[in-house]
Amino acid sequence: MPIPTHCPNPSCPHFHNPPTRWKVHFGFYDTAAHGRIRRYRCRSCGATFSDQTESMHYFAKRRLPLKAISTTLTGGSSMREIAKRYHVTPAAIQNAVLRLGRQAMISHIHVLDELPPQENVVFDGLRSSLTSQDYPCDITTVLSRSGETVLTMTHAVMRRGGTQTKKQKERTERKYAAWKPPKGETARAISLTCREILDYARYTPTTPIIIDTDEHPTYRSRMENDPCYHHLRQTKRLYHIQTPGSDPRTTENRLFPVNYVDRLLRHRAKEHTRETIAFGRNGTMQMHRAWIFAWNHNCIRPWRERQKDETSHAEQTGVSAGRIRQLTSSYYTRRRRVTCQGVPESIRKVFQGEVTTPPVRWQVGQTGTSIRVPAYALRDLLGSG
Repeated sequence: MPIPTHCPNPSCPHFHNPPTRWKVHFGFYDTAAHGRIRRYRCRSCGATFSDQTESMHYFAKRRLPLKAISTTLTGGSSMREIAKRYHVTPAAIQNAVLRLGRQAMISHIHVLDELPPQENVVFDGLRSSLTSQDYPCDITTVLSRSGETVLTMTHAVMRRGGTQTKKQKERTERKYAAWKPPKGETARAISLTCREILDYARYTPTTPIIIDTDEHPTYRSRMENDPCYHHLRQTKRLYHIQTPGSDPRTTENRLFPVNYVDRLLRHRAKEHTRETIAFGRNGTMQMHRAWIFAWNHNCIRPWRERQKDETSHAEQTGVSAGRIRQLTSSYYTRRRRVTCQGVPESIRKVFQGEVTTPPVRWQVGQTGTSIRVPAYALRDLLGSG
């Protein structure tokens, strides 16, 4: 179990930078899930806490193998299949996925803090479904060209398009009468993506920012309507290159990084496999699983398996190997928290459960599709109380 590194009381002077001897032993207590746990008391404020306070299993009623669950989840297994494997309920696996997703997002914030500015980024939307094919969704993903590292992701639910049979039209009309996606959801998600790109990109007098996308009309319109992008384009400090989506998806294609990650996500996430029956049931859960995949892709998987290059994608993008080892060494045991870093809006919305979600049981007027975020998790995100 991880020994606490700081006082959990946000108003205590030992919350941020505690000295060497800032706590004392304060007995033990017994639990059914975790056995005997040691308690401590802060020398400054008198707050009590234990070895479980900073643990990934904090407030868990059953101790599950989080590393094995993460591995099987990114290996293409559904949550229900994982629940059967470990003889637990799907709700228990959902709780584990939420813990892993929050850990992945906060760890990603620490990676961004070490990431050098990028001169060339690529982004596009992964088209998937949420609850059914009547509610398609786009997961717009931004990647660095060097290393194919996932930088940010946004989520948007939309109405179903394309040709439909008479029966399908009747069903979708009944569904949209009960709940329909907010108007302009895709445009807002792309606008958020464009704003966050400027946090990762840089330009020099000789090297402008290059943004690669496909020919989706919303990409160009969002950039043209943004004053920052308009100024950078007018001063020739930013270039937006659009590549037809019909071009061969080879390594020579300028959209290769996003096409590569799109293929991996469809291969490793059950709900994104084409013609799957394992649809995501909640937008927040869907994005938690996407961030678990992103962390695995950025910092765990080797950059090129066939070339036997063991460096990770994040290392190829400029993050030091020592920092990656530091973040991965206690990834499944100690909860990370945001300290001095800024929290991207795209991550904050997912972390706090603000992703748009259609109801699954729409015929009975289902409500309450939100995900509850524990108070301790919010403290980890905000870095304070």
